Amino acid sequence: MSLDPARRAGLERARGLAIVRDHFHLDIKAASVDVAPFGVTVRVGDPTAATAVIVSSVDDLSVLGGALVWLDRNPMATVHLVVEHHSGIHARRAAVLAPELVVHQLVGSEVRPAEPALVEDPHPVPDDSAPLVAMIERSGAEMVVEDGIVRAEVAGLEVGRVVTGPTGSTFEVGVGRFDREAGALLHGGRPVEPALVDTIEMVRAHRVVGAVAHPVNRIGRERWLRDMVRRNPAIAGVSDPVLVEPIPPRTSLLRPAAAALLAFSGERRTLVVCAVGVELSLVPDTADLLLVHRPDEVRFVLPARDRLPFLDRLSARLPVPVSFADIAVPWVD
Repeated sequence: MSLDPARRAGLERARGLAIVRDHFHLDIKAASVDVAPFGVTVRVGDPTAATAVIVSSVDDLSVLGGALVWLDRNPMATVHLVVEHHSGIHARRAAVLAPELVVHQLVGSEVRPAEPALVEDPHPVPDDSAPLVAMIERSGAEMVVEDGIVRAEVAGLEVGRVVTGPTGSTFEVGVGRFDREAGALLHGGRPVEPALVDTIEMVRAHRVVGAVAHPVNRIGRERWLRDMVRRNPAIAGVSDPVLVEPIPPRTSLLRPAAAALLAFSGERRTLVVCAVGVELSLVPDTADLLLVHRPDEVRFVLPARDRLPFLDRLSARLPVPVSFADIAVPWVD
């Protein structure tokens, strides 16, 4: 049974105060406590010399973005971030974006220093996937490889992937895991290629300019923008773009992640990062891409309505020049 939000917030508040008292040895009698979606913030001291501890049990990479927004609003504070999940990734990204932010790992009731994790190399593509790649290309989909997984995509949306099993690689058709599993049950005897072609045609009808809102075109919109830039790089003011894998790899179609390309603006290598909506993980995601690809500059491509002031301020923390390209979205909400 899950706790109601008020009860959960109360428990998180109590735990945050206990950690500040027991591990940071601060007097919590006059502490102020804020509960936000990314965690609980306990602040001790006056605004000009406060110490703040942000405690988060959220299993989401947007936590660091929330902490950076808090730090942006309280620049004089000394801030510690205590996380249960992804401490190594948060520490790695914080070293790029906010070296003054101290990241800790929470293990049970123990608080430990967080060590920056290395960026892991992607898995290799299966050796026997070549015939399946050829099928993707014949079908009219785009072949996209991320972390060794070969996908068929239409305007940035996955419509099938190569799956490796005990007998070798096979191809599963569908938008997401549940759709692939349902398709295997309902159409197990049908040849794969015709099923893929039918799925491509269905998805493409909903991912064209002017298409009305539909579940198929609400998913992965940042990757839809990336596909638009790849096909017409002039809309982002770049040339010769190549796809860049997200870091760490996406685990779900529903989890937004920076959709990036590496391109050129004149002689400068430009990391183009496409985004839709208000995503606190956008700038931290970009920090990882900088570590791996070492571009000369970053260009964010996003709808004009999504360029909020906090994004300008957080992106200024990136160690290379940053620019923005507003883009007209193809969908209609």
